[in-house]
Amino acid sequence: MKRLENHVALVTGGGRGIGKAIATRLYQEGAKVAICGTTPDVLEAAAREIGPDVLPLVCDVSQADQVEETVRRIRERFGKVDILVNNAAVMLRHVGLERAARPFTELEEEVWDKAMAVNVKGPWLCARAVFPDMQAQRWGRIINIASDTVFLGRGNGAQYITSKAAVIGLTHALACEVGRHGITVNAISPGLTQSETVREHGFEAMAKQLAEQSAIPRLEVPEDLVGTAAWLASDDAAFVTGQTICVDGGLVLR
Repeated sequence: MKRLENHVALVTGGGRGIGKAIATRLYQEGAKVAICGTTPDVLEAAAREIGPDVLPLVCDVSQADQVEETVRRIRERFGKVDILVNNAAVMLRHVGLERAARPFTELEEEVWDKAMAVNVKGPWLCARAVFPDMQAQRWGRIINIASDTVFLGRGNGAQYITSKAAVIGLTHALACEVGRHGITVNAISPGLTQSETVREHGFEAMAKQLAEQSAIPRLEVPEDLVGTAAWLASDDAAFVTGQTICVDGGLVLR
């Protein structure tokens, strides 16, 4: 028996990059998997690639009604949601804005608000929506994707770094509230992972520079994160909660 058999996972931002890689691994571990995002064709292609019966759903995680409808449709298809991976996020660029990696004094209010809405409000809304299923069966796993930028100390991009620090704070708060129900809440902090998002932002050179500073001096890829995610989702990590695990090749040593 695979270790995630009889479980149902929702991976937000599951159409590409880290989310798609984690969704693939959870599916391979036996979970039923739903992925959500904002681009239908990307989601549908990812679902076909991951495997049969993967459910792709269009959802803006910053909108409560869309989150609730997404969870309702997963329940309708699979009966429940008891593994949540909060991966959906906006990085630095916002629609219609060429350069969001800028000093905090130059940030537009809409850029700040967008980062907080998707990166912080989104995980809260998703956790709130799936909590009843987890509470009812006294078993659940919430895995939040943070960022090692929180620990590195870096300017130009305050909205992103602040939002990811808030994700870690949310992880701590939720862990304290839901542990009595058999639910664990943890965060994974990746480094600058090779993905479509990194390429879109033109961060390849920065990624190479950071890789050279890491204890394991190579570029990070989405597949480097999936083992940790699968472990946190399993019973092997049943007594681990409220933790943030840096998976970045030793760039951050804590």
